[in-house]
Amino acid sequence: MCWVNEIAYTDTEKTEHTVDVIECLQTREEATGAVSTNTFKWVTNMRFSRRNVIQLANDGGRLRWKIENEGFNVQKNGGYGLTHEYSKNDNSAKIFHILMQIAHLLMQLLTRGSLMRGSFPGGMGSVKNVSFRLLEAWRNAHMPGGMLHWITQWRYQIRFCPDTS
Repeated sequence: MCWVNEIAYTDTEKTEHTVDVIECLQTREEATGAVSTNTFKWVTNMRFSRRNVIQLANDGGRLRWKIENEGFNVQKNGGYGLTHEYSKNDNSAKIFHILMQIAHLLMQLLTRGSLMRGSFPGGMGSVKNVSFRLLEAWRNAHMPGGMLHWITQWRYQIRFCPDTS
């Protein structure tokens, strides 16, 4: 593992920054006996030292990469249409991406939040099934007059439940 602190960097808007860079090489033996090496690099504003470099690499950089990579993988292959035709127009792509991020966030709140787990302790099946049921509820459920005002007076607290998959 190696790192460099206080690298001067000027962005496209001519704003000057000071960043720190770390490179981590991970070598491991595969089940076949072959040895593979992966290289990880991160740029951050956190200063590295002998005392914190391992923790920052393992608990910061690698964990963040895993979270971001899994999010993009779900958005690309999980029905969100990350490579949708809207991406051919820059403005449309930006709008579509923001809406997709919001949709993904809402789906995570629905599928992993305590309200869903409390209402459906046995689960609702796949994420596609959750989406279908939610769409059907929006199409077919009608709220009596004044009920929306009554519901907005409640206080809610949503907690993420541990993933059991």
